[in-house]
Amino acid sequence: MDNPPKVVLLGKLSAHGESFHRALQSVCTVKWIARKSEFRTNPVLFPLRIVREFLRLLTLCQSVPEDRRPIVIVHSIGLDAIPALAVRRVTGCRVVLYAVGPDVRRSHLSRRSFLKWVVRSADMVLCENSRVERRVRNLGGTTTRVLPPPFVPFDPGTEGKREFDVVAVGSLDDRAKQNLLVEASAYLDPAVRIAIVGSGPEREYLTTLSRRDGRTQVTFLGDLPPERLQQTLRSSGLYVECSRGGRGTSSVLEAVWCGLPIIALDGDKDPELTGVYGIRSIVPKDHGSASLAVEIEGAMENYSSLLEDVSMNREALESFSRCWPGMAETAIFS
Repeated sequence: MDNPPKVVLLGKLSAHGESFHRALQSVCTVKWIARKSEFRTNPVLFPLRIVREFLRLLTLCQSVPEDRRPIVIVHSIGLDAIPALAVRRVTGCRVVLYAVGPDVRRSHLSRRSFLKWVVRSADMVLCENSRVERRVRNLGGTTTRVLPPPFVPFDPGTEGKREFDVVAVGSLDDRAKQNLLVEASAYLDPAVRIAIVGSGPEREYLTTLSRRDGRTQVTFLGDLPPERLQQTLRSSGLYVECSRGGRGTSSVLEAVWCGLPIIALDGDKDPELTGVYGIRSIVPKDHGSASLAVEIEGAMENYSSLLEDVSMNREALESFSRCWPGMAETAIFS
């Protein structure tokens, strides 16, 4: 191979993986061996996919001299790491894992044992934030570095007709706090329109909760493709971050880029949002629905006073985007 890639990226074909791939291309030459997400849960296709990725990766690594073999980065610390670790055993290539929150959530003993083997077998584990890094170290990872997820700027378009006053994005599960936003609607003017984007096991409960006392101001949009999500953000007034511990950081950054003020329920527990990205947010005085309603009302009534923060947040995000390639190069190659 005349011009081998410096990095081979393994991982499923997802919006998060696509952003990581695009940003990494500004650092070095990258080949992405991607897959469709449904392969993972298909018991027939999954083993075939593992073998196929192993053979593709093995062929690529063996086609170049040992000193020019690419670093293999796996956008997961789960089953996706198997082909890379198998090739590492055969060729000695360097394998780096990129761990995000869902990879290291509490799990059954069997999965935890598997994750311990994965992180101990890799050469290094990159972690999206300090909380993930602590969990990886608890699993036995010894060589870890924090590399925040990149933000790839996009054309935010022009603000269209206001569809929603408040929007929240995230998985509807018991680790998030969309229930507080739904409960807060009882304290707000019935004319305030709230959109909740995402899917999950708590949707039925949240829908029932939102219809209590005949209220109809909360709309559940389900999962949206990136273009439709950005359109929804542009046509909204405020963004409420309901995810715990920064699990929804990528959506917060998209909201910032689209010019929305941010209300962060866990802002006091998410140092990355301010310390890494430089994002200013409104943090309710307590974690109750009434306190959240007060902040939403205050933001809507004094919207013009938030425009300076909106502008500064976007400037901070632009600065982070410019700095990320250098951060990635240092984390991966030094």
